[in-house]
Amino acid sequence: MTYTLNDPLTPPQQINKPLLWVKRIAVGIVFAVLLFVLFIFATLAADRVFNHKAIPSVFGYSPLVVMSGSMEPEFYRGDLIIIKAEDSYEVGDIVTYLTTSVSGEVTSVTHRIINSYVQNGVQYFELQGDNNTSPDANPVRSSQVVGRVVGIVPEVGTFLQWLQTPSGIILVILFICIIIAAVYIFKA
Repeated sequence: MTYTLNDPLTPPQQINKPLLWVKRIAVGIVFAVLLFVLFIFATLAADRVFNHKAIPSVFGYSPLVVMSGSMEPEFYRGDLIIIKAEDSYEVGDIVTYLTTSVSGEVTSVTHRIINSYVQNGVQYFELQGDNNTSPDANPVRSSQVVGRVVGIVPEVGTFLQWLQTPSGIILVILFICIIIAAVYIFKA
């Protein structure tokens, strides 16, 4: 269908202002959440690269994914735990400590403190997983402890680990493209 100059003009469509505000607020919230998550990941990456930390942190908090069932039923394999460095730790606290394997690889272990003692001016902790039948083989120096568990987010760790796979990275890129497209579509 073609129009000529003699055809009458159609009035512009009426914009539904409440709906327009809802769209703008929704897009704003999505972008705020995405920016916050991007900030968290960037800060964790920078802390690991520039400060050479085995467990990076943001504002003193570090996220870790539970890799074993040694602390069940407190938390399970695939849960995300949040640890925070403290000045002191007590019996009953669930803490994460660093240990070095025979091959020289640094790993983290999260278990409960079952005993504390001082020997030659150095504080040691005996730890045990809630689901283990015996304490950890070696006591842990207080300097090895990197933080106390302050939060648990069930099953999020499994999703975060999946995001690091090629299919997860493709999904993240696709999601970002969809958000950008949605902004242009709903832009009014």
